[in-house]
Amino acid sequence: MTQIEDNPMPIAPDTGHHDGETAKYHTFVNLALALAAITGVELVLVYLPFNPTFIFVVLVTLSLFKFAAVIAWFMHLIYDKLLLTLAFGTGMAIATGTFVALGFIMSRNNVDIEAITQF
Repeated sequence: MTQIEDNPMPIAPDTGHHDGETAKYHTFVNLALALAAITGVELVLVYLPFNPTFIFVVLVTLSLFKFAAVIAWFMHLIYDKLLLTLAFGTGMAIATGTFVALGFIMSRNNVDIEAITQF
């Protein structure tokens, strides 16, 4: 009969090649927690008795920060080449310009509400 060894194969020491992935994971978790906190601030801010213009400016600023953070980290643009980030930014600038232009075109001053609602 053959004798079975009681000693299992020794486990190789961890070489630490997952440190980069662990750091990315912690960055994502920290960013998610920060985004949740900012969302909480936005919700509380709406109910506080401040000037509506101040509230609007703060909400837009916080929303822009959240948008940039999500785009940069969760879409991994921060790890891509600069050309890809510029391509995405150009598309976003065109889309934003289109949105603003349509907002001006469709404002109440330029739309005849009576003509639309007469049917």
